[in-house]
Amino acid sequence: MKRLFAVLGAALIVYSVILSMMQNFDIGQIMILALGVMFTIYGLFYKRMERYAAFRIIKRIVIAAMCAEAVLVGFIAYSGVHDTARYDEDAVVVLGAGVHGDQISLPLMQRLDKALEYYERNPDAVMVVTGGKGFQETVTEAEAMERYLLSKGVKQESIIKEENATSTNENMKFSKEILDSRFDGSYSIAVITNNFHIYRGVQIAKNEGFKDVTHLHAGLEWYNLMPCYLRESLAVIKLWVLG
Repeated sequence: MKRLFAVLGAALIVYSVILSMMQNFDIGQIMILALGVMFTIYGLFYKRMERYAAFRIIKRIVIAAMCAEAVLVGFIAYSGVHDTARYDEDAVVVLGAGVHGDQISLPLMQRLDKALEYYERNPDAVMVVTGGKGFQETVTEAEAMERYLLSKGVKQESIIKEENATSTNENMKFSKEILDSRFDGSYSIAVITNNFHIYRGVQIAKNEGFKDVTHLHAGLEWYNLMPCYLRESLAVIKLWVLG
């Protein structure tokens, strides 16, 4: 047991460091690093720590929290893979993700490639690309997204950039303001983002006042599953608590 936790902790620490070298630093990587440090300390001082009743109580609480986390992640994952897009929506909202300098990240490319698939089936839909400029980014996410879509053959007039949003809430709020000014009366949208982000993205869209909302998910590389779902679980809890 001692060796198992020490090795697992060291592996998580190395994993978090590699991730931070590959992509922009975020809370998901911090959570993996924290887990790695916690497991490593437990492995190194296993016998000594198990002597104390207070530690055993804390350990049970941590185990319960990890079980609850697993259930929540399962719910988010299940919600993210059941697409509802009809391909007759009036608009598509593609949510931004990390940009390295001016180069799109792999998760963002996956969202955009899914948007291209949608465009092939419904080229009449307006495509809103939404995202401002964040840490380690030299252009707005929306600018980088537009460049990619244009390079793949999407018409300029089909794309609307929203370049001020710094969160999913703002993605939806600012996108709705743009679309409200474009359409007279009711309209429908399809939300496109990665699978881990679908549940929260759709819920926030509805909270911001979108009435007819469908969704289409993009995949995620295996090495991004843990940081993305850990980070997203915290965001979903915040959504449930604060709205």
